[in-house]
Amino acid sequence: MWKKITGSKLFRAGAVLLAVGCSPLLLYVLFEFIAGKKGGNPIGLGLLLFVTFWPGVILMLIGAVLSLSGREKAQ
Repeated sequence: MWKKITGSKLFRAGAVLLAVGCSPLLLYVLFEFIAGKKGGNPIGLGLLLFVTFWPGVILMLIGAVLSLSGREKAQ
């Protein structure tokens, strides 16, 4: 079942969108934690997360539903 879901192009597109949108902010938070610096203001990274998170999750859900229902051919 998991191979069928991850074979969906929509699911993969959503996962890539989610990773591209979330990783810069997560890396910034990790860098601040490791370096011990405070006071940064990653507004641009937060906006990138805001714009890409929900579309990525929605694409992943649509891809999973379509692949499980058999309406999309997995490659």
